[in-house]
Amino acid sequence: MNRYYFYLVLLNMLINVIIFVPKILIDYRYEGAVMGILMAIPIGITLNYFYSKAITKFPEQGLPEILANSKHRWLKMIHFGSIQIIWFSAGLITLVGFIDILSRFVNPEMPKLSLLAIYLAAIFLIIQLPTERVMYFLEIVLFLNIPLIGFIIFKAFTNEYLSWDSMLEVGTHLFERPSLKSIAAATYCFSGYANLIIFNRVIKGKLKIWNFIVIFFIGVLNLFTTFFIPIGFHGSDGAQEYLYPWISTADSLRLTYSPIERVIFLFLMFYMSITLMSVSVHWHVAFELLKGTFKEKVSMKKNWLVLAFFGGCSIVGVIFLNSLILHKLTIYWMMFRLGFEIILVGSFFFWARRRAA
Repeated sequence: MNRYYFYLVLLNMLINVIIFVPKILIDYRYEGAVMGILMAIPIGITLNYFYSKAITKFPEQGLPEILANSKHRWLKMIHFGSIQIIWFSAGLITLVGFIDILSRFVNPEMPKLSLLAIYLAAIFLIIQLPTERVMYFLEIVLFLNIPLIGFIIFKAFTNEYLSWDSMLEVGTHLFERPSLKSIAAATYCFSGYANLIIFNRVIKGKLKIWNFIVIFFIGVLNLFTTFFIPIGFHGSDGAQEYLYPWISTADSLRLTYSPIERVIFLFLMFYMSITLMSVSVHWHVAFELLKGTFKEKVSMKKNWLVLAFFGGCSIVGVIFLNSLILHKLTIYWMMFRLGFEIILVGSFFFWARRRAA
């Protein structure tokens, strides 16, 4: 199995747990969220398969290298520009949302802009690195955090206060017609494959069918864990009351003989580095696509202008987007992203087949 491909998809699955996806799905728990999850799984795997198969026809090349000799310069710029906006906004939503989480649950006295400045300093350092080094950072973060997050999920499943009856009650709404919002939110779990648009540079060889089988089983586990565990702890009605259901769920867990008894602090500590890498990966893709848009080499001055734009948008987001507004924006962004991904995968797959032929 190609571990780099696995890391990209797994990163999206992990960040899927903490930000807005659980809240969106729980809001529609009686209105088709279960069926939405079941529909999202084949949609996500299909998009994974077709896009990954198409882009690996160009081994160790990102999209800028693949389209380097394209004669349609304006078409290339429009294509790159639309992808940059989607990837940048994905990182921005994650960053602003997690800054709000830190401000609420870790240090309410610290100004949000100070928290943002710390994160931006690290993110700006990472996104300017070569793609291979960004992947090395991601590998280290996942290697350190996945076993510990897995242990917390195990503790949640084996907790005596987990109500299986509440989970089964929601499961009885299996045949309710799903909304597009719940399907779009659930498919975001599988969207890490799209980062291959740049990270294909570090993918060696073809992706085997085992890659997609493993992603299928982990995606099913991730989605149902993300959705059902908060319901099991807070009840089928009570889970809706929380803006960040998994944060409240982590606060319900205790490690009796651990130096740190409250799991919420461990949970947030692990997710600090995962959020950092998630934003860095998305913004690295946007940054590299921006550099690939122009034939001439991007100067250091232009680099700083791009970083200033990234930082300025982040500051505006933290100041003007409260959690409720951000949640509503994220719902519509999820739907737009799903439509964009389908168009992107379909067009790129047929273009790659035609070029390969």
